[in-house]
Amino acid sequence: MVGIARTFAAYCLPGQSGLLSPAGRSSPHSIIGRSGRLSYLFGRLCGRLLGIDYIRHILVAMPVEAMPRMPRGYDARIVSAEELARHRIDADARVQADRFAMGMTCIGAFDRHGRLLGVTWLGTGHHRETVLRIGFGLPPGAAWDGGLWIDEERRMTRAFQALWAGVRDWLEAQGLAQTFSSIADYNAASIAAHRRLGATVVGQVGVIRIGGLQCTIGGRRRLCWSRTVWPKIDLPG
Repeated sequence: MVGIARTFAAYCLPGQSGLLSPAGRSSPHSIIGRSGRLSYLFGRLCGRLLGIDYIRHILVAMPVEAMPRMPRGYDARIVSAEELARHRIDADARVQADRFAMGMTCIGAFDRHGRLLGVTWLGTGHHRETVLRIGFGLPPGAAWDGGLWIDEERRMTRAFQALWAGVRDWLEAQGLAQTFSSIADYNAASIAAHRRLGATVVGQVGVIRIGGLQCTIGGRRRLCWSRTVWPKIDLPG
């Protein structure tokens, strides 16, 4: 286990990884970088050979002024639990209920015919990230953005732009200046989309999970073993 932890730490300790730096590179390998590729392979190795869950995410911040304005022919607004239940998205009913129970707001993007194109979820204060099983403390003036989904048939349209425009409108109405989110380090599409909008990397975090025991390497070279209590990481203001 010590050897595994050392290998894991080599890829997860904080710092500006350059994953979002614009350098004219667009291939998946260049977007996620060497560390992302190694992390992905290491995760598969852990799962197949050792039965251990390994997850590594980068933490990104998106300023509200970098978010687009609403394109013509689109709209975005808050979607209630009752309305969302009438649509089919990537999150099942239990996940949706958990997010609403955490006090998150669902923002939906719609076309001119009122068809739902995509959703994302916004929350303030303290966010519990269920994939990582980590609590994130948000600074004043910030929101957490997570669970973004775009209908597969609409991903080549301006649905993504419309959804982020809706996020911008919501943030401005709340007097907030930025969002934070976490992205799997191998998710080249999401990393590229955030990069195009001007997001910056503010840290990295990852976990090794063995049954109910979790090892968390957080944003300040912290190593934390926990079984029931989710560790908390405070994001920079």
